[in-house]
Formats: sequence, C-alpha cells, structure tokens
Amino acid sequence: MDELSSWPELIPLVLAAAWCHGPASPFLPAAFEPVLMVYGRNYSPLLVALVAGVASVAVESVNYLGYGYLLRSRRLSCVRQTSARLTTLFARRPFLVCLLVAATPLPDWSARILGGFARYPARYYLLAFGLGRLPKFWLVATLGHALQLSGPVLLTIAAGSLLLTYTAIWLRRRKGSVASGVFH
Repeated sequence: MDELSSWPELIPLVLAAAWCHGPASPFLPAAFEPVLMVYGRNYSPLLVALVAGVASVAVESVNYLGYGYLLRSRRLSCVRQTSARLTTLFARRPFLVCLLVAATPLPDWSARILGGFARYPARYYLLAFGLGRLPKFWLVATLGHALQLSGPVLLTIAAGSLLLTYTAIWLRRRKGSVASGVFH
C-alpha cells in the first residue's frame, strides 16, 4: 500500500494527537501510545512519528499560548508568586527540561506551566517538544509494527493505564485527607 496515497486514513491520528496533547492531556495519561502502536502496525513508524509529532507540536503551540495567557492573568498572580522557586529552577535549563518532558513519560503539562511562568520563548519550547516527541513516537510506532498487538490488547493497555493513574491519584488524595483529619 502506498502510504502517501492513503493520507486521509492518517486524519484520525492527527485528531488523536490533538486530543491527547491538547487541554485534555492531564486527564489522558498514556492514552496516545496505543494509538501510535495501532498506526505503527500498518504504516511506516517514521511516517507515524512525523505526522503525530507535527500534529502534537501544533497543538502544543496552542497550549503554550493558552497556558501563558492564563498564567499571566491577574487572577492567578498568587499562583505565580508561590511557584517562583519552580520558575527559577526551570530558568537554568529550560530547553533540556522541555526536551526531557517531551521524550519521557513525565507529564507534559508540567513543562507547559513552567514555560508559561518563565515566559520561555515559544520557538525553543516547541523545538524541544518536537525533538523530544519524534524519537519517542517513532519508538512506540516501531513497537506497534514489531509486536502487531490486536486492537483489544491495545485498548486494554490504554484502559489499564488510565485506571492505574486515577487509582494512584485517588489513593494519594485519600491518604492526604486521612492525614489531615478531613476524611470521614
């Protein structure tokens, strides 16, 4: 199959990249990796990585602008003041921090917040995310190509990831509530 002639079939990949790396991303941990594996089964992992990388960086530019706008608003000035230490830490090696966040399972929103606080230049922020995500996306798509896991297995992996993440959050909140004496 000529992959370039079937570009309309890649539109759902672009939409999934936009959804999983957009504003909903904090609520969708590891939801995009199974999508990459599905596309990696049928397309060149490099093509999958490039399409997903470009789409996610495009959405990241919208995230960057949105987070920056919100973080500079007067209503969130108390948040800026309390996180001044984090901004100082980010200011030492912002490109490396963004690159590592993009290339690893660390949550993307952490770099978005820090980038917005520090007013890190968008071109470097987006370059770091592009350079970090391309190899990660290629690796996951290559795994999809090599393992050829079925749709139900990939769906189970995605659901398990969400369940594990939300269970950990719930346990952490419950533990915090018990420790503070608020839990009934």
